[in-house]
Amino acid sequence: MKKFNSNALIILTSGFLLLGCKNMEISNPISSVVLPDTYSDMPEVAVDSLLVWDKFFPDPNLQRLILVALANNQDNRRTLEQIRQANAGMVTAKAGLLPQVGAMAGASRRKFGEYTMDGVGNFDSNLSENLPEDKRIPDPYKDFIVGANFSWEIDVWGKLRSQRKAAIERYLSSVEMSNYVRALLISEIAGQYYLALALDKEIQILEENIGLQELGVGLVKDLKEGGRANQLAVDQFEALVLNSRALMEAKKRELRSAELFMNRLSGKVTIDLTRSDLDGVFDAAINQQRSIPAAILQNRPDIRQAEKELLATQGDLGAAKASFYPSITLFGLAGFNAFDFSRLFLSPASSIYQMGAGLAAPVFNRRQIRMAFESAKAGQQIAMLNYEQKVLDGYLEVLDLVNQIETYQNQVNLKESEVLVLKQSIENSNTLFSVGYASYLEVITAQSRSLQTQIELAELKSAQLKSNAFLYRALGGGWK
Repeated sequence: MKKFNSNALIILTSGFLLLGCKNMEISNPISSVVLPDTYSDMPEVAVDSLLVWDKFFPDPNLQRLILVALANNQDNRRTLEQIRQANAGMVTAKAGLLPQVGAMAGASRRKFGEYTMDGVGNFDSNLSENLPEDKRIPDPYKDFIVGANFSWEIDVWGKLRSQRKAAIERYLSSVEMSNYVRALLISEIAGQYYLALALDKEIQILEENIGLQELGVGLVKDLKEGGRANQLAVDQFEALVLNSRALMEAKKRELRSAELFMNRLSGKVTIDLTRSDLDGVFDAAINQQRSIPAAILQNRPDIRQAEKELLATQGDLGAAKASFYPSITLFGLAGFNAFDFSRLFLSPASSIYQMGAGLAAPVFNRRQIRMAFESAKAGQQIAMLNYEQKVLDGYLEVLDLVNQIETYQNQVNLKESEVLVLKQSIENSNTLFSVGYASYLEVITAQSRSLQTQIELAELKSAQLKSNAFLYRALGGGWK
């Protein structure tokens, strides 16, 4: 047999390496988004209180709803299962660096044809005088084997390590996605809760105003009997009562829809929806201006997820580049093999082993590998752009929400003053109407305007509370 020339292996390997190294430069993308150190025009305030949901939302009734939602909401539970999937992928990728060891055991029985190479060879071997009786090949042929085998790809070029890195980052990305879903769930259920508080308040306002309006109807009827008012005035007052009752039915419908939506967010058909008073919650809520460092955006789960995805693409790119290089695999097996089961373990002659190494490199499929490499590079750029967009959107979202909270507060202050003025105008119009110095239209206008203003005040308070809830999510949702 011709002796194997080791120089040929060296030359062949070198050729593969030269082919793999050509034009495979990897450069990490650099973000073009530069944020300021802080959000402008905001006084200093401690940030830690913004990062824990039960401190951010002090209302005990809302806290109870949030706890139920975190435990039962299907979206939240689904993300937890996705974390389990990603964890399994990470464990699998880590195991790729270790030798693959397996056990084997088998038994077979085969009858060779007499006019085949195996059949003739076995028959001829059994006729040999040098073959003892216990080594003669049986017909039909039996084969028993027990042992273990292994294979181990040597990670010379870092392909397996890159795949492990990508799997780890994607696992961490799934964790951040779960945190984002939780923050979104908390802010959504808080927003619906605040909407329900506002509707409770509006229904209460309507009930109080309907009572006053009914008193007005009685008053104008008495004035009509005394000849100081006519039927038109009675009709106008009664129409005002009917309009208020219709508006109250609309508010009750909206309230029921909000309650059902809270049930859906909580993941349960029925739930205790005991609520606090809007004014009390509004006074206790975090409504002051905030000085927030731009770096707090690092707490946002969606930005952290985008960052992990970007890091995962680096692993993908490294693995794609390593695919150009030859892979080196060690393999082997050890065990026992015999055609007589009684001699499988008792005879040393039945022991077998094999050791070897293999070298494989792409030759004809290099174009496909190059396209996979280019796809990985494009994927990295896409991940970078997605990360930049998340950072920019997050920064601007916080600015917008803080501006909403500030302007809503200014509106609330003005609207509260307007409510006080209009309540006084109702008393004045009723007094003037009773002595004939004001018309019934002035009384109706004062009552209508007062009712509308009180409802607008409740809606403004609810809107400010909802913006505050969305700010919780925009600041990272409290998940570090």
